[in-house]
Amino acid sequence: MSGISNLFNIGTSSLFAFQESLSVTAHNIANVNTKGYSKQDVILSETLPLNGRPGQIGTGVEVKTIKRNVDLFVNSQILSSKQQLGKNGASQNALSNIESLFDDSKNQSLGTGLNDFFNAIQDVSTDPSNVTARSVLLSKAQTLTDRFHQADTTLTAQRQSLDQEVDHSITTINSLAKQIADLNDKISQAELSGQNANDLRDQRQQVVNSLGEQINVATVEDGTGQLSVFVGSGQSLVEKNRVHTLSGVANSSNSGLLDVDYNGGGTPVSISSVISGGRLKGLLDARDTTIPATLTKLDALASNLVSEVNTQHKLGYGLDGSTGLNFFTSSGVTAKSILVSLTDGKKVAASDSAAGVPGNNVNALALGNLQHKSITALGSVTLNTYYQTTVSDVGSAAQQASQDLEAQQNLQDQLDAQWSQISGVSLDEELVHMLTFQRAFEASSKVVVMADELMQTILTLKR
Repeated sequence: MSGISNLFNIGTSSLFAFQESLSVTAHNIANVNTKGYSKQDVILSETLPLNGRPGQIGTGVEVKTIKRNVDLFVNSQILSSKQQLGKNGASQNALSNIESLFDDSKNQSLGTGLNDFFNAIQDVSTDPSNVTARSVLLSKAQTLTDRFHQADTTLTAQRQSLDQEVDHSITTINSLAKQIADLNDKISQAELSGQNANDLRDQRQQVVNSLGEQINVATVEDGTGQLSVFVGSGQSLVEKNRVHTLSGVANSSNSGLLDVDYNGGGTPVSISSVISGGRLKGLLDARDTTIPATLTKLDALASNLVSEVNTQHKLGYGLDGSTGLNFFTSSGVTAKSILVSLTDGKKVAASDSAAGVPGNNVNALALGNLQHKSITALGSVTLNTYYQTTVSDVGSAAQQASQDLEAQQNLQDQLDAQWSQISGVSLDEELVHMLTFQRAFEASSKVVVMADELMQTILTLKR
């Protein structure tokens, strides 16, 4: 009886084992297109044998565990890549927007305005007695100042837009941290009760990768399966099921733009300077470094243009005999504040002497030559060269950002392919497994049928 009973046990244990194996295989097939799903394998193990003669007799099979196919090193590489990809993507987008400001395809750029201004001065020097040419010069000067204002306004608006994105990124980070904490709790509860939390772990890894796209992170898993997440220079964002949040705090010394503060339970601490990766890093760099540097260069261009033009213009005489007048307003000149001082074309000082009016053009020629003058304060280059260098620097940075983004995306694609080889579901492989487990299930059912027939035979003998 014990032998036949053991046959029943062997048959039923294998039925259950292969049924579970088929369920896992079906689960893999169902999630073949699920992003971040790691294929699962059933690990079978023989059950404890029975003592007997001439030796121990096997008692069947059991499912030891359901294994999640992952490579922790590849996962860490993907997380690192996500951080760099998020940073490069934000940088490329911001620099592309800045570069578009200097696009001269429609002759609407600051560079065109600068050239038109000096061309108008040359026209005055050609016919200094022509009032219309002088009026055109003032109009071109006004257009040039408008271009400076527009550039400053656009760049300032881009800073504000990036600041809004910083705020959105902070909100996203806090939401992702909450999701990780919730999943930590669920994983811990499942695994402490002896269950496999494979699907929950996949979900958590996806959330961690999404978090890495926003900010640089480091993770440590404890013995209960709960993940601690650190950001910045080691600030704890998630501890088991507890979350420490980030917040955006207006910085009055930075035009009221947001600092990223860490709320760890005590006094909030700014971590903006120690964020080294993710989209947040790219946004902060563009907002607080790239755009301010460009604005500083435009301010220097405006200030030196005003200084050079005013200095030379005050030496000349207008048609009405006026002299010593500034062409532009001269106080605290920036790209935002530059203004034309003259309102009357007759006051344009084309002559180098009062006696030379109206036909003398010496001072107008000197004003026109400022276009080709090397200015020490601009690094011993001309106004046009300084502007073109500024444009070139922005263009080079934008091009480099695009190349960096493309290179990082290629690396990410390679890592994704490597992950797919290790953790991705292969339909061909799963179909083979399904057929194997199906046949094993059918064979096990025959063992149960056979054991039943043997039992019936023995019962018949007893009658």
